[in-house]
Amino acid sequence: MSASPESVVVRNERIMAGRPIFRGTRVQVELLFENLAEGYSVDEIIENFPTLDREDLRKALLQACDLLKAAAPDTPRPPGPPFGR
Repeated sequence: MSASPESVVVRNERIMAGRPIFRGTRVQVELLFENLAEGYSVDEIIENFPTLDREDLRKALLQACDLLKAAAPDTPRPPGPPFGR
């Protein structure tokens, strides 16, 4: 899959063994999610990784959200009366 001009996440087998990184950096995308899960704020992440840009982090989070929504499996409706009755 090739990166579109607005892609903030890219991969290249010669950089970080092909792990997804933020374009123009060597910062692995997973660090964003791991740091957020640990309770760090976006400001703290930018402070710790100064090559990252706030807008790029926002775009990566929105793209991840879209991918999660698209990948969510349908679940069967539970047996019984419809909701709200």
